[in-house]
Amino acid sequence: MKKASLAKVFLVLVLFLLILPSKEYSVSASYSFEGKVTASILNVRSKPTVSSKALGKLKKNQVVTVIDQQKGWHKIKSGKLSGWVSSTYITGITWNGYATVSNLNIRKSPNIKSSVVTKISQNTGVTVEGKEGSWLKVFIPGKKVRGWVSASYISSKKPASPTKTLGTFYVTADVLNVRIQASASSKVVAKISKGEAVQVNSQSSNWSNITTAKGAKGWVSSSYIDKKKPLDNKDKSTNKETKIILKENSNIRTGPGTNFSIITLEKAGTALVKTGERSGWVQVKTSKGKTGWVAGWLVSSYGKGLKGKVIVIDPGHGGYDNGASGKGYKEKNLNLQSAQELRTLLQNSGAKVIMTRASDQYLSLSQRVEISHKEKADAFISIHYNSYSSSSTGIVSFFYNSEKDKSLAQFLHQELVLQTGMRNLGVKSGDFHVLRNNKQPSVLLELGFLSNPKEERVIATKEYQKKAAKGIFEGLNNYFNSH
Repeated sequence: MKKASLAKVFLVLVLFLLILPSKEYSVSASYSFEGKVTASILNVRSKPTVSSKALGKLKKNQVVTVIDQQKGWHKIKSGKLSGWVSSTYITGITWNGYATVSNLNIRKSPNIKSSVVTKISQNTGVTVEGKEGSWLKVFIPGKKVRGWVSASYISSKKPASPTKTLGTFYVTADVLNVRIQASASSKVVAKISKGEAVQVNSQSSNWSNITTAKGAKGWVSSSYIDKKKPLDNKDKSTNKETKIILKENSNIRTGPGTNFSIITLEKAGTALVKTGERSGWVQVKTSKGKTGWVAGWLVSSYGKGLKGKVIVIDPGHGGYDNGASGKGYKEKNLNLQSAQELRTLLQNSGAKVIMTRASDQYLSLSQRVEISHKEKADAFISIHYNSYSSSSTGIVSFFYNSEKDKSLAQFLHQELVLQTGMRNLGVKSGDFHVLRNNKQPSVLLELGFLSNPKEERVIATKEYQKKAAKGIFEGLNNYFNSH
């Protein structure tokens, strides 16, 4: 009896197992995703086998929703058509999403209780690969991690990039109008004061679109804003205005450039109040209260400059030593004439001027250096005219000691070339006695070629002598204002 009973039980178990659904239909992945057909024609079947009934056909590039997956087969849904297709001919469609909150959890499974695999910050980009309920399956490229995240925290809209501006600028005018449009006739929406910081959003022609510290937006003339904070036109320690001196007759313009219109013409030597700087130009206020711009190379600092400085002027050669000779002029005479022009300018500026010779007399090189040492010269200037060939032309300035003399030579040479318009032969090292043996800052200047008949006629004129003297004067003034 026991053997018969066991046989019956075994038979019942076998029959039970036979009527169970085949494991062939079990789900290996439950999330859904969008897919695209890659085959020209794809059969949709009733079961995940090639022998099962075809329920319909799909065309290439047709988009379907994959709702189930199983051993090389996808169960898809396309409109009213639903069935199984070979997964070989379906490629997943992904889309880019962005985290809308910071410190967002990415979980192992689509469940709030699932473990966290990583966290991402706000605006981090993710690749959305599928969906299950209210959860999205995502891939984080930056971390190379896959996981699940609540769909409510992912947006397909790319976050707006932070607004880029051209940076912070400062108002250089006393009062600056902010207008609705980039036009001087446009309505004024706000007024901003000198020194106030604004954000420049964009620029068009000579106008800038700005946002003020109080949030007002509009257009202002670009001429009256600058990256650099404007200088206070008063020195707080002395309560004096910052002034500059015009080196020559200069146009005062409405903006920092030669393309701007001229407000007025100011004469050389005029003192103006400096209120700002931009791109090599200086913003100034005239004695009549007009505000405008002048080129920076046309002004010099209004400081002590040459006042009280001891300048030894050394007219080269003299007496029986004629120096170089041209067709009509001797170097010793031109040297003295240039020195006398320079002496007048320096004395008028408050400098103490010592001439190594004031007439046609001979001095040895050692005597000239002794005068420099005795007077403790702040600058020793030896003036000469050159000789080489009939085609030689230009100005050259010499120094001996780089540390002591070179800067002085550079300042003088720059202004000499600027004032005379002569060919620039540069600043060079020269082994001359009056430089080599001189303990004081010293230079030797060759102001033109007597050996060139054409250049001789120019350098012998009173006009040229004055230009050369002015160049040396301006160079000295700039040198002392910068040291």
